[in-house]
Amino acid sequence: MSRTIATALPVWVVVAGAAVTVALLVPREQWWGILPVIAAGAMLLTFVIQVSLQSKDGLVTRMLVTVSGVFVLLAAASLITLLLAGF
Repeated sequence: MSRTIATALPVWVVVAGAAVTVALLVPREQWWGILPVIAAGAMLLTFVIQVSLQSKDGLVTRMLVTVSGVFVLLAAASLITLLLAGF
């Protein structure tokens, strides 16, 4: 597994788990306020993982892949919340 995927995968798993947890435990009216919090947490987790590697080579690429995946996951979660809310 490449270093890029190895650093992005934990963040993606956390975001997917957080989105599912929010969908199951939080009332539908509050979903929209929590999705940006998940995104902010994903950004912080991305920075923590990248700083812990202490490697400058490929930093921008690794962060770009991670953030792009988070964007796709949260866009899918937003679409699902719209469909479940009856939009």
